[in-house]
Amino acid sequence: MKTFVLQLWIGFCALSMVMAQDDETRNPRHTTGRVAWFVYTSMPEGLENPVNVMTGKDIVTLPLSKRSASEPVKIPADGILRIVRKVENPDNTKQATYLTLAQANIPDGVGKALIILVPLSKPVGDLVFQTKVQDLAAFNGGDCLYLNLTILNVGVELDKTKIVIKPGETKIHNAPPLDKATNIPVRYSFYHPTEKQWKVLSASTVVLYPTRREICIFSWDPRYGRVDYHGITFPVVHDADP
Repeated sequence: MKTFVLQLWIGFCALSMVMAQDDETRNPRHTTGRVAWFVYTSMPEGLENPVNVMTGKDIVTLPLSKRSASEPVKIPADGILRIVRKVENPDNTKQATYLTLAQANIPDGVGKALIILVPLSKPVGDLVFQTKVQDLAAFNGGDCLYLNLTILNVGVELDKTKIVIKPGETKIHNAPPLDKATNIPVRYSFYHPTEKQWKVLSASTVVLYPTRREICIFSWDPRYGRVDYHGITFPVVHDADP
C-alpha cells in the first residue's frame, strides 16, 4: 500500500512539472518596466543567432528574426543595451571578456523602444551593426514605419497618402483609428537618379490590423543593382507595459 501511494505521489509530481512547463510554453514570461525589442535588416556573415544581449550586468540569450520583432528585453538604468560575444580568457577561465558587436543608447524618456540593427559595410573595431532606436510611443496599432537604407529617394502611396522617404530617413504613417482589419492599396516607387523620374517597385494591397504594426525597410541589392524591400510584423504588446 505504501509503495502504491509513493508511486502515485511521484506520478502526480511528474505530471505537475509537465503541466507547469507546458503552461510556461503557452504563456511566456513577460518583461515589465522599460523594455526594448530587436529586429535586423540582414545578418552579417558568421554572426551567431541567437545573440547575447548585455543588459546591465545580465546576459540574455535572444533569437533574432528578419521578419518579426524579438522578445522584449529589459532596458537597464543607464539605458545601454549591447549585443556581445563571449571570448574565453585562457589565463583565467572564470573571467570572460565580452566583445561589443552592437550598442544602442535608449534615451531616458523612452519607455518602449524598437532597436533596428543595420550591418555596417565594414566592421568598426568589434562593431558589426549600427543601431537605429525608434521610440514606440508614436507607433501604434495599424501604423506603418518606413526605413530607407538606400541612397535614393523612396516613395510610398498608401491609399490617398503620399510619403517620400529620403536616404537614411525613417517615417511613420499613423493610421486612423481601426476597429477591424482594413485592406488598402499600396505602391512603392523610387526616384531614378539619371532618368529623373519615379519608377514603380511594386503595387498591391496591404491589410492594416489594429493589433499589429508594420515595418517596411528599403535597401540596395548590389547583386542585381536595384532597390529591394522587406516587411516586418510587430504586434501591439500590452503585457510589457510599465
